[in-house]
Amino acid sequence: MRAAVIRIMLIRMTKTIQIRLAVPAGIALALVAGTAIASPEDHRSQRAIVVAGAAATDKAALKQAHAVATATDADLKVVKTTAEQLGVIHMLAARDYDVVVTVGVDRSSAVAPVAEKFPRVRFVAAKANGLGAAMSGA
Repeated sequence: MRAAVIRIMLIRMTKTIQIRLAVPAGIALALVAGTAIASPEDHRSQRAIVVAGAAATDKAALKQAHAVATATDADLKVVKTTAEQLGVIHMLAARDYDVVVTVGVDRSSAVAPVAEKFPRVRFVAAKANGLGAAMSGA
């Protein structure tokens, strides 16, 4: 009887050890699988257009920005305040955008601090009517 009790205890301990080892292994596997899913195989250039200031309320400028963004497969962000300018520019740089073309964005308060922190991101200032040329040269 004593041997049977010891055997049952060993089986329970073995299962407990297996569970304790399986949980960290499962977590590690989930992290590796999540990383593989999160990283795209083909790294395309990410581009964005940020329209701000007077251009953000100018219908012709917005129409031009939408057309260029569609033609160049760029993301378009329209912001109204200086704080939004800084926030959007920072978000795009943090998300590893390669080029951010700005129209009407205050360079000293929105672009300069971000450009200093993210030197890999290229910031291009453009006018609404020169947006197509800025995107093709970027």
